[in-house]
Amino acid sequence: MKTALFYFFIVSLCSKITYGLEGTTDLEKKLFDTSQELGALQNQIEEKKSEIYSSYSKYYPTLNVVTGWAQNKTDDFSTTASGYQKGYLGYIDGQLNLFNGFKSKFISDQKQIDFEIASLHFEQKKRALKSELTEIISNMILIHKYQDILAEEYKVTQSQKQMAFKKVAAGLTGQVDNLEMDLRESEIKIELAQIRQQHVEAHENLRKIFGSNIEDSELSQAEFSPFKNENLGIKSNQLLTVENTIQLKLVTLLKNKSILEKKEAQSDFLPTLDFMYSLGRLSPQEDQPLKLNEYKYGITLTIPLFSGFETFYKTKAANFKINQSEKEQLQIQYDVTAEYNILKQKKYELADLFQINEIKLQQLQKYFNLTVSEYKKGLKNSPDVVSATERFFSAKKKRYEILKQIELTQVKIENLF
Repeated sequence: MKTALFYFFIVSLCSKITYGLEGTTDLEKKLFDTSQELGALQNQIEEKKSEIYSSYSKYYPTLNVVTGWAQNKTDDFSTTASGYQKGYLGYIDGQLNLFNGFKSKFISDQKQIDFEIASLHFEQKKRALKSELTEIISNMILIHKYQDILAEEYKVTQSQKQMAFKKVAAGLTGQVDNLEMDLRESEIKIELAQIRQQHVEAHENLRKIFGSNIEDSELSQAEFSPFKNENLGIKSNQLLTVENTIQLKLVTLLKNKSILEKKEAQSDFLPTLDFMYSLGRLSPQEDQPLKLNEYKYGITLTIPLFSGFETFYKTKAANFKINQSEKEQLQIQYDVTAEYNILKQKKYELADLFQINEIKLQQLQKYFNLTVSEYKKGLKNSPDVVSATERFFSAKKKRYEILKQIELTQVKIENLF
């Protein structure tokens, strides 16, 4: 029942995590299906589940078949003059533990915690892969946007270059205008070459996490989410509950396991009570055929007197582990709260920066149009046109740089919950 409930918890946790990038659902599914690390962690979860079932064996009786040859020395001379019994024996033997200081329960509970820890490690890795994919895809989207913007800027520069050539040919300006446009054209070509190299590197990063090449056609649907204040994930009612973070859940589970380890060790101070039973030939004999004509049963009480201080030091070690977990719990609360506040503030600042850049982009569009118009009239020179063009397209690039930072910040915020 506990296992089923915990699986439900993990599924619910995953279902509420949504990332801003659009058109990446198929890529996420492909990544999770092909990840060897996720596969290994899934096997670890199944391993821990099997260990839970194996721990239940302590609650069941044991049953064994015992056979062989033996010699017993007894004080009973009724059967042998020497007091020795020797010969073959064979019997069914078993035992049922009635009480062992709840040690079996403490062990089973530890196995359950091991299973929950493995499940959380699986979820942690899944989130880490999502974050890595989001970063790589965001970078790829930005590269594609850069390529489109630079291609547009190159086309505009070519048009401006023709205007400058006509003005120089007409004697309205000097050769410096042609040189100015040629220089800007070269700068754009350099930027395009750099972007092409970054594009190759981005594809190699995709190959690294997927284990195979991902073509641009598979990324055609990937896009930054439209900027809206209500989609920023920083609403007034979205408060961080530190107890629900994976980091704190993990250290809390480790603390609970240490508490159970202490109880398991302390159970060794208590007596154990067992029911024992045997049926068959219990006394070795050579002169009679093997018969199931003997039996014995009883209850045994075992009282521990001395274990070489093993139980004492196990309990002491568990106490240290509990104290360590408590300190880690407190530090994680500090760390997660601080990280959340920093990321939340960063998200606000990025939102403001985006809106400021949008206003700036509109202003630069007007400034660019007026500068080109005045250049045609001879009121502006080529450096003015190049500067206005460069500033306008730089603001366009900045727009997508900010959107990328918003996506990455949003991923980090959602990974805290």
